[in-house]
Amino acid sequence: MPRNLDHIILSGYASTESYTSPGTGRSRVHPISRNRNTHGNVLRDKLGIAINSFREDSDTDFVYLEFISEKDCLLAFDSFEDGRGLDYRFVSSKLEKVIVNDQECEQYRACVFLNIRGISKFLDKIEAYLNPEKDTQNGNPSNTPLLNNIADIQRATLSSFWQESEIDFPEEDEEVWWEVWLRREDFQNDVREDEAVINMLVDNVIVVAERRLLFPEHIVRMVRCTARELSTTILYSDKLAELRKPKEAANFFTGLDNDDANDWVEDLRNRTINRTTDDSVIICILDTGVNRGHPLLEDFLPERNMDSVNSEWGNADTDRHGHGTPMAGTSLYGDLTDILQDTSNIEIFHRLESIKLIHPNNPNQPELYGAVTEEAIARATILNPTNKRILTMAVTATDGRDKGKPSSWSSSVDKIAFGEEGITNDKSLFCICSGNTDINYVSEYPQKNIEESIHDPAQAFNALTIGSITHKTVIDQAQFRGATPLVQTGGMSPSNSTSISWDNNWALKPEIVMEGGNYGIHNEGIIDPDSLRLLSVGKNFRTEPLHSFGDTSGATALASRYAAMLTSQYPTLWPETIKGLLVHSADWNSEMLANRNIEELNNPEQRDLLRTFGYGMPNFEKAVRSANNSLTIIAQESLSPFVLDGSTVKTNEMHLHSLPWPTEVLTALFDSEVTLTATLCYFVEPNPGNKQYSKSYYYQSHGLRFKMKDSGESIEHFRERVNREARMEDQGGSYSGESWIIGNKVRDKGSTHKDIWKGTAADLATRNTVAIFPVNGWWRTRKKLLRYNNSVRYSLILSIDSADNNIDLYTPVLNQIDILI
Repeated sequence: MPRNLDHIILSGYASTESYTSPGTGRSRVHPISRNRNTHGNVLRDKLGIAINSFREDSDTDFVYLEFISEKDCLLAFDSFEDGRGLDYRFVSSKLEKVIVNDQECEQYRACVFLNIRGISKFLDKIEAYLNPEKDTQNGNPSNTPLLNNIADIQRATLSSFWQESEIDFPEEDEEVWWEVWLRREDFQNDVREDEAVINMLVDNVIVVAERRLLFPEHIVRMVRCTARELSTTILYSDKLAELRKPKEAANFFTGLDNDDANDWVEDLRNRTINRTTDDSVIICILDTGVNRGHPLLEDFLPERNMDSVNSEWGNADTDRHGHGTPMAGTSLYGDLTDILQDTSNIEIFHRLESIKLIHPNNPNQPELYGAVTEEAIARATILNPTNKRILTMAVTATDGRDKGKPSSWSSSVDKIAFGEEGITNDKSLFCICSGNTDINYVSEYPQKNIEESIHDPAQAFNALTIGSITHKTVIDQAQFRGATPLVQTGGMSPSNSTSISWDNNWALKPEIVMEGGNYGIHNEGIIDPDSLRLLSVGKNFRTEPLHSFGDTSGATALASRYAAMLTSQYPTLWPETIKGLLVHSADWNSEMLANRNIEELNNPEQRDLLRTFGYGMPNFEKAVRSANNSLTIIAQESLSPFVLDGSTVKTNEMHLHSLPWPTEVLTALFDSEVTLTATLCYFVEPNPGNKQYSKSYYYQSHGLRFKMKDSGESIEHFRERVNREARMEDQGGSYSGESWIIGNKVRDKGSTHKDIWKGTAADLATRNTVAIFPVNGWWRTRKKLLRYNNSVRYSLILSIDSADNNIDLYTPVLNQIDILI
């Protein structure tokens, strides 16, 4: 059935109810057994020794200490900070792998700041632990969860703040660039509270880079010096929080010769209809610059739409092969391979911007790329302050060492996408490539792809991260006799990187995959003929107007084009919704699923699938249009997840979506199979810092989740199992009847959640209510940051699909509502 119907956008179908989470909030810390007297006296002695050791080299009235756990025991991180963090403060944490009796064990380290009062308070905790008169009602020593799992207490050294588990701490006299994370105290205003620290460093002849980053609890600066110089300066500042290694940026591409290219280019230009206006959606390309004089670009990239973060660089594409220029071509036209051979006209509704982010021959000093990116977006906003904008970046770090953990760069991406407030219109969809895997030998594929972690900053929660698959398998046998494609049609592109190696707490990345090209096998070696790559415009357009392109950069340009086309079609949709629609429309092919059905995969297999291919390749026709037998409903809403109740911040409200379901049609279909797809998408405010082992230090401001009413379940019972406030005291809250294929254990990572339900139409007929409710984030647990009254936006996208082309699900819904498009 043709997809020629606009999606239905709901308004007014969500009701707000007071919400309290049904979670138990049980601690994950399990104290081991101890002899109170022995252990308490040992800790008291170790504390004194560590304090004296730190003070031997300084005359400060504070100390930094490291508390080290017993093997395979979690520390009570939340207890290392007093109410406001004034006297003793949890600075950062580390998880280390250690070998004990030939067995690998986990060991945690907590770096803690204590001033004079903090030292006294911590000693009081040990004294209370030793005093039987202070025992709890259960007869346990006071402060048992805090103290029992501590194996050692040591003075903190500069390496205690080093957060790079895969990179050795620099040699003492090796001059390097450092990413220095400083504690931020003024959470509402920027008063340059890092000024005293910076002045101290400059006074000690230490180079400090100009740019800086601001996060809710940290200021990030770049400095160049030795570890010895840093350990005698910033270590004795009460502002130090973390040290990291700066990132270096990289990209990959090859060239293409084409003698007849100019004729093809002129033909395409004559067939291209420019539908843009001054209000058109813009794709902002953050890259190596663009050579806008190319005949296929100049009408869509005005000179005034170009800028650079460094005026000395100019705005042209200065990469040796050209990177920003083919990014621009693919973002406008898609893959030219098919379009050039077509004879029909094409219409383009979006324009381009180019902000030069990097210069290969004059790179940023290992820069704060997060700060550079923020500056680039600010420059773009000045160029076109009112236009909707798709941000596109195919520049990533040269390594994937973060493994899903937030970096300063990825946190800046999240900050840019989130905007200034949770419900304002200064948000943007940020499309980022997952970063390339470099395959040099046939034997490396696909194991190297599995091991290659998605590159920074593509782990950003709010970004749409794009990986690569391929359908390109044709090789010129006259040139490469006997050559075969490395990857079969629909399989993972050789360039694709994955998040399989990440801890399961981090976001599912990539969210989608697009065409990224293929390699060939010839005489047992790797070849990369142009026929296995995308085709785009060339940087040197007078001598090479067409240029082969691909990998995750090409895939990202393709996805950005989809996003711009969707936004042009539905100008009232939020960036969260555009991202959600691309994910919602995606699906896995048989090659990705290894010729199985998604229902046949267990949870670990589903997790690996999602961390390799995301939710698959988007179907743009499905993303942009509904059909009579394939209905898509969109709800864009705002809610307030938390509220201050007395002195406690608690969960506040949830939404119940009572949907205008095509109940009669579904009931009449009875046992015919239908599919329901649900996607929830929202952006979070980031609060980075390596304290992820503590429940009070969430990276995300909040989380949202969805539940669906079961078949035959009453609305009262649905409320009861979702919302504690609606339950009687003696009722439980567990329920597993929703029958989602993926399930919340796998899908509820990051800030985009998608799932699929399959069953009979009659069963779906009564599943007409969806609840959206909040889960914890730092807006709730970090009360002193005063974010608990903020509201947030989200998009809920639901589709019902029937294989019966004679069924009309769309019109019955349309007849029940007022359409808002």
